[in-house]
Amino acid sequence: MAKDFQWVKTEIDVTEREDGNLIIRNKAPLADYPANLGIWLHRNAQKLPDKFFLKQRNGEGEWAGLTYAETLAIVNRISNGLVAMGLEAGRPVAVLSENSINMALIQMAAMQIGLPVVPISFAYSVRSQTGLHIKHILDVIHASILVMSDADLHMPKINQWDLGDLQLFAFTNSEKHDNVRPFEDLFANENTLSSDAGARFDAVTPGTLAKIQFTSGSTNLPKGVLVTHGMQVTNQVGIHQMWPFLNSDDVIVDWLPWNHTFGGNFVFNMMLMHGGTFVIDNGNPTPMGLPDTINNIKDVSPTLYFGVPRSYIALFARMREDETLKQAFFKNLKFIFTAAAALDQTTFEGMKQMSTEVRGETVPFFSAWGCTETAPDATLIYWEIDDARVIGLPIPGVSIKLASDPSGKMELRVKGPNVTRGYYNNPGASAEVLDNENYYCSQDAGKFLDPSRPESGLIFDGRTTEDFKLSSGSWVYNSAIRNSINNLGQPFMLEVVIAAPSRDYLTAMVFPNVPVLRGRFKEVGETHSEDTEFLQDDGVVNFFRDIFKRHNTAYSSNNARIERFSLLVEPPLIDKNETTDKGYINQSAVLSNRAGIVDTLYSDPPPAGVIVVETK
Repeated sequence: MAKDFQWVKTEIDVTEREDGNLIIRNKAPLADYPANLGIWLHRNAQKLPDKFFLKQRNGEGEWAGLTYAETLAIVNRISNGLVAMGLEAGRPVAVLSENSINMALIQMAAMQIGLPVVPISFAYSVRSQTGLHIKHILDVIHASILVMSDADLHMPKINQWDLGDLQLFAFTNSEKHDNVRPFEDLFANENTLSSDAGARFDAVTPGTLAKIQFTSGSTNLPKGVLVTHGMQVTNQVGIHQMWPFLNSDDVIVDWLPWNHTFGGNFVFNMMLMHGGTFVIDNGNPTPMGLPDTINNIKDVSPTLYFGVPRSYIALFARMREDETLKQAFFKNLKFIFTAAAALDQTTFEGMKQMSTEVRGETVPFFSAWGCTETAPDATLIYWEIDDARVIGLPIPGVSIKLASDPSGKMELRVKGPNVTRGYYNNPGASAEVLDNENYYCSQDAGKFLDPSRPESGLIFDGRTTEDFKLSSGSWVYNSAIRNSINNLGQPFMLEVVIAAPSRDYLTAMVFPNVPVLRGRFKEVGETHSEDTEFLQDDGVVNFFRDIFKRHNTAYSSNNARIERFSLLVEPPLIDKNETTDKGYINQSAVLSNRAGIVDTLYSDPPPAGVIVVETK
């Protein structure tokens, strides 16, 4: 444990109701907060004018960036330009870009004058064959302008549709397209807000819509979550009350996409509030992006690091071989933070041990729980933990209800100033998002790590919508099974999908991590250049069969034991909602889209490609 770490002592209140539901609150009242998210940028530009706020690599691979004073000046110019355009009130500004300084500028400029922004996933353009998610979002939001990164990259998708009066701007290559204007055309000359823009800034309230953030979707198309200024600022203030060690000395290097709430709200707003430096990581934890991430970490040596489990699994594997990376990662680090799913205990403990080797003390490992609808943080860890499953306790101002679910689990429901009022242009979904006490119904399950000691924290207990029954009527608790198999299979599998409702027994579909597998089975990879042949090799098949055997040893009951599995050659498809740009696998979408494969898993006799897990 870090010797000078500022741990917070706080108490929670747990009330058990007659219906068996639990209400959990942080006893600390929520501190004061600003009405406009942009106030933090103005404050930091005055207090820390020469401090770097944003950095990214330029075309030559060198670091370039903007100070807080420079950022504010450009943001004000864009705000003035947007006001001068006379945009129709209520129509948002859409942004289609990878994380970049320009993306940050247009978002902050729109939000500070009360124009909502809609960050559209970059993956919906570059990883999609059709771009239909982009069209869906544009149809829903009826934006006034769309600002994109590279016009050459995105216009082949955009030009497919009738855009009406939508005005197009691009950071680069606008000159090659007749209907696209350069981003700089949005800039007015004045570095301070005009009288009209200033009046709009002052008119922003906590209830003013700041963003429309689209969920990754299930089997249906994504929904646009209404995210207000108040949702974002109260979230950061509540987090700071539990994490008083955050300050303007903090530096992060981060890849989490800003169209999602984790990167775009939790991480970005944290640096904005505290006057820290945000170094934009042009890499990611995929096999192709990892080398850039590693180089960036070596250059920056961050004080805070945020990620999802697969990013830590990838980094942990590389740090065991790369001492320079390990030293750079840990030498300045205050804490490590993971969210979006549970991190496996082996990686959790291994990284803590590495921190001790570098620092002579253990760097804390934190986590949290929330979602786009809670902007995003609802629970937070602010004490030392030994179990990677813990997701924390409510932050100030937030109330958690553990509500009984038909599966026997307890659903996590949230009430507080960080909770959305619904979905953009979707009254049907908005009517279903809150219960009769205005708690947001997350469909995530939770429970106390130790029911006799609520202060030990909550743990994530799976998605209630992903649990199902076998034909025998036994409940299958999907998350626990997947976590077991994933933990045994790392880093050689991306994810496992458990099948299937109303069947007699369980089977599974595995998305293998083929590049890592080829490193493990080099001779087989040299013999079989095609992935299909490689994955059918006896050595590879038996490797995965052993993983399932070990799982079945620990989980021997019929509602947890896996009888058969298949190795999927086709990766999860973003166009079919099977994955998000963060790599989260949508279980229901995979089962629906690959129903034919599910059928083969239950065929007798099992056909080629279906692997039987022998049991003794």
